Amino acid sequence: MTLAKLRKTQASRVMGIDASTNSIAFCIFWNRRPIKWGKVNLNGSTIYDRILDAKQKVAALQDEFDVQYVAIEAAVFVKSAAVAIKLSYVYGAILAELMGQGVEVIDVAPMSWQSHIGNGPLTKAEKEKIKKDSPGKKPSWYQARGRDLRKQKTLDFFNKRWNMSLDDNDVGDSAGIGYYAYHALTKRS
Repeated sequence: MTLAKLRKTQASRVMGIDASTNSIAFCIFWNRRPIKWGKVNLNGSTIYDRILDAKQKVAALQDEFDVQYVAIEAAVFVKSAAVAIKLSYVYGAILAELMGQGVEVIDVAPMSWQSHIGNGPLTKAEKEKIKKDSPGKKPSWYQARGRDLRKQKTLDFFNKRWNMSLDDNDVGDSAGIGYYAYHALTKRS
């Protein structure tokens, strides 16, 4: 049994966040379903301008929806140290704003929420089908194609389940993160 299953947080409004240096995708769950989702672009010509904008936009989301628990996708490997640093600035601003308002925040590994919605790593058969359908491509092309198929699978999960009409991968990911947090990491009265 995992630690998350032993200790679930009491929360009725849960938000999933997928953040980047340019935007914050979010999805809020309440009453067992998503109630609000979207993506806010971060404005500013420098990373410091966008950090302040991230703080203000997350504060506005919190003010409007009064979420009690937020799951943010754990930062994954980034090829550039400069990008990793800038991303950590944005994450820090988001975390500081939410925690300063008393919101419990947790980071969630991508594979945790993806597996929870049935979107684990591609099987050997799925990888072979991609190669069969598009022969002669470079390994990086097949990897990107597999990633695109998994992103679409996430969108399809929410579009079919709740008729959401999601078409943005980042918003889809935030829905997956929020869904996982709502159903696996929290409990209601």
